[in-house]
Amino acid sequence: MKLKSLLIGTVLAATSMTSYAAVGDSQSQGVTLYGTPATGYSSSFGLTHLVVGTFTDVFTFSPSVGPSLLNAWVQTMNLGGNHDIDFVSADLNGNALTFTPNGVFESGTLNPTWVSGPLVLTVTGVSNSATASYSGTLNIDPVPEPETYLMMLGGLGILSYIGRRRKQS
Repeated sequence: MKLKSLLIGTVLAATSMTSYAAVGDSQSQGVTLYGTPATGYSSSFGLTHLVVGTFTDVFTFSPSVGPSLLNAWVQTMNLGGNHDIDFVSADLNGNALTFTPNGVFESGTLNPTWVSGPLVLTVTGVSNSATASYSGTLNIDPVPEPETYLMMLGGLGILSYIGRRRKQS
C-alpha cells in the first residue's frame, strides 16, 4: 500500500512540474523609484526566468508620481542561443513599448509619455531556455504644477509694469 501511494505521489508531482514548465514562471515585483518629486525619479528592474515557457511579469513602481514625463527601456541579450527571451509585448499604464524584432539583442522603448499615479509595467514574453533574463530602466522627469507657471507669468507681468512706469517717467 505504501509503495502504491508513493508511486501515485511521484506521478502526480512529475505531471504538475511538466505543466508548470509549459506555462512558464510569471512573476510580480515591487520596484522602488529613487529621487524626489522635485528632481525626478529613476530606477532599474529585471527578472531571471528559470523555466521554459510563456510569462507575464508585472512590475509595480512606488511611490506614485504626479504629472510627469516618463521614458522606459527593456532589453535582453541572447549570446550563443543559451539564454533566449523573446518579447511579445509590454505596456506601462496602457502605453505600449515599441520592440525591435526578435533576435540576438532585443529591446523595447517607450518614448517620453505623460503619466501620473501608480506606475505598473507589464512585460509578456517567451523564455526559450531555463536561464534567461532581461532588465530595464525607467526615468521620470517632474513637470511643474500649473501654479508655478502662473507665478512666473505674474512675475513677468509685474516686471513689465515696473519697466513701463520707469520708461514713462
